[in-house]
Amino acid sequence: MHLAKSNLAATILVLLSSTSCNRIAAYEWRTLAAPDGTFSVSLPGDAVTVDTPTKSVTGGSFISHRLNVRASKDAAFGCSWWEDPSRPRDRTAEQILDTARDIRGITHGNAAYDNRIVIVGNRLYTLLVIDTSGRQDTESIERFFNSLRFH
Repeated sequence: MHLAKSNLAATILVLLSSTSCNRIAAYEWRTLAAPDGTFSVSLPGDAVTVDTPTKSVTGGSFISHRLNVRASKDAAFGCSWWEDPSRPRDRTAEQILDTARDIRGITHGNAAYDNRIVIVGNRLYTLLVIDTSGRQDTESIERFFNSLRFH
């Protein structure tokens, strides 16, 4: 009986240690409001805010805003948004999405690149997840994508 309990305990330890290697890290999610209060999004960790002067494809310029989180050594999450005041007013949301969709991400090795693009009024939002772990954390990606709320 004692030997059977020892074998059972050893088997459980082996299973736990082998599954922990494949376990996806648990994140500490935080809901952040945009500085202008127009939206909020949940990110897995403390975000860094970056504002970048950007040249428009139409010749104008605007500020691109980003919230970035390095959630783990293998995963990064980001939310970007901008309004291009020089954008021709005759372009439909579909034409704008076609242009944004044609921007290509560079992947290397096991990197997975998940992107969602949303247009609200004159503002374009992109939600981006890059994961180099080789395993896709679809639960965290969907949680992030579904957390975008407009106020």
